Amino acid sequence: MTSGSVLGTLFRFELKMLLRDRRTILVSIVLPILVMPLLLFSSSMTERSREERQEAKVFRYAVVGAEAELARQVIASYEPVASEAESEDPDLQLEEVDSTDPEGELEAQTLHFFVEASPPGVWLAEQAEETKDDAPVAVTERAAEEIPLPLLRLVYRANWDDSETASGEMQARLVSARVNLRQKALEERGFPVAASEVAVVEDNDLATASQRTGATVGRFATVFVLLFLLTGGSVVAADTIAGEKERGTLETVLTTAASRRDIVGAKLLLILAVGVGITVIQILNLLLYVGLNLIEVPESFAVDLSAGTVVLLLLLFLPLAAIAGSVLLWVSGYAKTYKEFQLYFFPVFLLLLAPALASMLPAVELRSAVVLVPIANLSVAVRSVLVGGFDPLFLAIAWLVSMAAAVFAGWSTLRALSTERLITASELDRADLEGGAAVFPRHAWRWFLGMWVIMLLVATNIESMQSLRPQVLFNLLGIFLGGSMLMIWRYRLPVREVLALRPVKPVIWLAVLLGAPAFHLALITVAKVSSHLFPIPKRMLEGFGEFLMPAEIPAWEIFLLVAVLPGICEEITFRGVLLHALRQRLRPVALCLVVGVIFGLFHIDLIRLLPTALLGTAMAALTLVTGSIFPAMLWHALNNACAIASGYVGLPLTELESWAYAAAWLVFGLVCFLLWRHRSVYPGLRRQRGQVLRLNH
Repeated sequence: MTSGSVLGTLFRFELKMLLRDRRTILVSIVLPILVMPLLLFSSSMTERSREERQEAKVFRYAVVGAEAELARQVIASYEPVASEAESEDPDLQLEEVDSTDPEGELEAQTLHFFVEASPPGVWLAEQAEETKDDAPVAVTERAAEEIPLPLLRLVYRANWDDSETASGEMQARLVSARVNLRQKALEERGFPVAASEVAVVEDNDLATASQRTGATVGRFATVFVLLFLLTGGSVVAADTIAGEKERGTLETVLTTAASRRDIVGAKLLLILAVGVGITVIQILNLLLYVGLNLIEVPESFAVDLSAGTVVLLLLLFLPLAAIAGSVLLWVSGYAKTYKEFQLYFFPVFLLLLAPALASMLPAVELRSAVVLVPIANLSVAVRSVLVGGFDPLFLAIAWLVSMAAAVFAGWSTLRALSTERLITASELDRADLEGGAAVFPRHAWRWFLGMWVIMLLVATNIESMQSLRPQVLFNLLGIFLGGSMLMIWRYRLPVREVLALRPVKPVIWLAVLLGAPAFHLALITVAKVSSHLFPIPKRMLEGFGEFLMPAEIPAWEIFLLVAVLPGICEEITFRGVLLHALRQRLRPVALCLVVGVIFGLFHIDLIRLLPTALLGTAMAALTLVTGSIFPAMLWHALNNACAIASGYVGLPLTELESWAYAAAWLVFGLVCFLLWRHRSVYPGLRRQRGQVLRLNH
């Protein structure tokens, strides 16, 4: 029997077993079929119900304050313009009621909002107080006499939909009334110029309803499909290898005449078939329920789906299905049990979902460097197809890049899982029996995932952690250093070996002193290039700089918090504990990349993700080449210190001449050569194929 026939037989067997599993069929096939119509139907019903409720309901408000009568006059002067009067959406019914306790009634939801009318000068006084004016009272009193400016403040509850909707309507009316009153005031003071005599302002949207809806749907389409690929595909992948390991049925297949490559290939074909099936289901859902209007959707939701568009979307999603399926199957082979697969699924889910969010960034277009980023390019390409203005050349490039990534992912998975070490559980069983340090490499993922979740929850929910000092001390001393010491104690790990506390040659220190500043400038050039791919608002960058260098903290403490402590604590955690845990599971290049990516993810902020990931990768490589963690500690501290020092002396490192960045790359290259020339390789590394590692040069 040929290899092809064996593969086909195994694939048919796997498919037959899949079709017998009701749970898998429900999650992978039935659920994707039902979710789309349910979402559209519920969306349509919700929109219709909201409109009917607004038409029938009367929204109550009150007017209070010293200038209540003036506020009523302003409200009464509201006259809808012609476009508003002809609109199919009627104004909300607003009714004024008397109220003695407007805040209490708003809290009790018997009042939707109220207008607080304050006397002239209040607004100017508040503005002066916000700007910390030295003499706000005198200025305010004089201005109040010359320019009477009453303050109309809308008070509502944003956590109550009716309150927010009604107050929004009143705000629009007040703005329109203010324009009318201003025009009348100009005419009374000798400027009888009607608005129509100055200029006629009219907006004319050339985009069709289908294009507007396509732009909206396109932002979420890839994310939506990927969610189904990951949820449905995870059930199949987990049961295919991890589940069979747990049940002990995988060994039965291994005893047959089929090769391990054929066994893994059949499982890979199965999960790819499931991924393609899920993709086809979602495309057909979009065609049937949206394109053919089988379910009544809101009038603003209109997508023009032709047969060519459907085929094009299907082609674009095929590489996505292949990448997701390959990664899920690899994780299943890596995991020992179904439960362990579920533990690994969450970080994999985040890593695959992150590039799919590229279509939600308005500044990212397909005709840019994003076309070379797998998954992200498909996300942007799908949005351009649904909008109807895509570039065929860049669309083809995006598809080819992602398809190449899919082929590489499938080949890597097939190659990795064809080894008995990953497809069987024998080594893992021995590790469990030995316990302690033997089982730590498999448990390390759980610890780091828990540390990341704690950091995320604390950073987003505890307000006091938004400032530099408590955040740095909690993360570095509590999470990183504390978590690392806890892992070392829990698994009885040898401290010197785990943390790579080894001396290095003197020439290494010279290389670090030269390489750290050069690499810092090299990172800046990478950040400048990536800013064209993912633009970051200038205000966000300025805010991050203010966070790192607050005026109330002395310089020596900032150097301690931002340079010295990270250089020690983060290196102990990532280039110490994490690197040691993964050193025999990944080959050196993959090891450096994985440690770097995890290091970047721990910094949470989007603007720091790429630079910190690159720094983490470089520090991992430095530790592997020198065999010690000490050079990485110094390099890391110097890298951060360069950023702080440049801020204090006012040196714009992001605005240097091109030759300065080129020189930095040249120095960094020479330092890399020097480090490699005097290397002392990290012990215990997993070797590359055909490679013999020498511990000393």
